Amino acid sequence: MDTATRPAPGYAGLRMTADEYLALPPDGERYELVEGVVVMSPSPVLRHQAVSGEVFFQLQAYLRSNPIGFAFFEVDVRLGRGVGGRDLVFRPDLIYVRRERFAVLPAYVTGAPDVACEVVSPGYRRYDRETKRTEYERHGVLEYWLFDPEDATTQLWRLEDGRYIDVTPPGDAYPSAAVPGFVLDLAPVRALLPELSV
Repeated sequence: MDTATRPAPGYAGLRMTADEYLALPPDGERYELVEGVVVMSPSPVLRHQAVSGEVFFQLQAYLRSNPIGFAFFEVDVRLGRGVGGRDLVFRPDLIYVRRERFAVLPAYVTGAPDVACEVVSPGYRRYDRETKRTEYERHGVLEYWLFDPEDATTQLWRLEDGRYIDVTPPGDAYPSAAVPGFVLDLAPVRALLPELSV
């Protein structure tokens, strides 16, 4: 369909609670709930999928041998209330939840996952670097991994005393504290960032 005649997404811009948002029937679009307002979430492009897929592949391979938790692609995460006091439901590219938490979760994640991973989409850099980083920190996400294909950068944060500190390694090995024993090999991830951003 020509984008000039394509109707606006049905839910974008509507104000609602997290309960109302999570009860919406799917309409084929991707959304998040930010401060009680439904916002459009861009469909991932190829480079985005390649980067998040590599991180997922590494994490999933580790968890198969060390079943201490679960990794998920693009699931709703009901964090709580944002800085403005209204409901937040994010849909990270990838999350990790330790096994004991998974056992008591409903159909979606309530509260902070142990790890949230985002791959920046074109035009959404500030949203991922500022809004989501602030909310993940406020709500206690233990680690936030951010990959930006546009400028080929990697940033990894770890929660210490309620604040994020930058723990991005100078080399390619990142030993995660949130996923005990897991070492993320950044070399293949970083190799995808500039390759697919042209």
